[in-house]
Amino acid sequence: MDSVLECYSRLCDVLGPSIESVDVIKRAEEHRWYWRPSQVKIVLLAESHVYTTDDELAREIRLPPSAPSNLPRGFVRLVYCLGYGENSLLDRPISSPRNNGTPQFWKIFYSCINNATTNTDFIPIHVSATLTTERIANKLSLLHQLREQGVWLLDTCLAALYLPGRPKPSHSTRETCLQVGWDYHIGNVLQAANPQQVICIGKGVFHALEDRLGKIRIPVKVLPQPQARLSSAEHFQSFGTYYHFVQEVNKSM
Repeated sequence: MDSVLECYSRLCDVLGPSIESVDVIKRAEEHRWYWRPSQVKIVLLAESHVYTTDDELAREIRLPPSAPSNLPRGFVRLVYCLGYGENSLLDRPISSPRNNGTPQFWKIFYSCINNATTNTDFIPIHVSATLTTERIANKLSLLHQLREQGVWLLDTCLAALYLPGRPKPSHSTRETCLQVGWDYHIGNVLQAANPQQVICIGKGVFHALEDRLGKIRIPVKVLPQPQARLSSAEHFQSFGTYYHFVQEVNKSM
């Protein structure tokens, strides 16, 4: 936790008063580390979670019977948080900004385990296509499979770089934040995990860290952001790449 606090302090110098509270960062870490595989084989390296207010942080997740009893119950706008995108699970729903979640990252998660070839393949985790109880059970099953298969999502910047409805910080600010996140925390976490493969989600993450990633001697693959303006065929090519890497590293073990 010392490196988290040091990293947060450094990010405060970059982002100033617009940064989230340190309690948000601690909450995100709680969810992230709950789903860490015992043996990390593939790290999905993303940019950051989504800005979470202190009022939102006060929400509590009402865990369904299918959830592990020790699952973190506090809300944060992070894909690992079961209440993100699932207002019905919260003790008080969030209306503004809307609690939409990040369905595009759930597609990545799904594709790590399943060879998705059409949009209908994502129905089990799609909000408008399944009943809540069934969908939550499917999401939990998927998270367990990701952990068993050694897949772990890390955000390079511990503080949110995106607030719904507002523009992102400048490119140079985002790049600095990614480098600070690597230098003061995530770089050490990733190297200690010693995965067989790192997949950078988005060229921006890779370009900000290219020199640093080149020094760790772990193979790095760059795939586009899931919201990138690509054709359907290109998106499914990326989804297939996730599946291929997870299959390959688990065959080799």
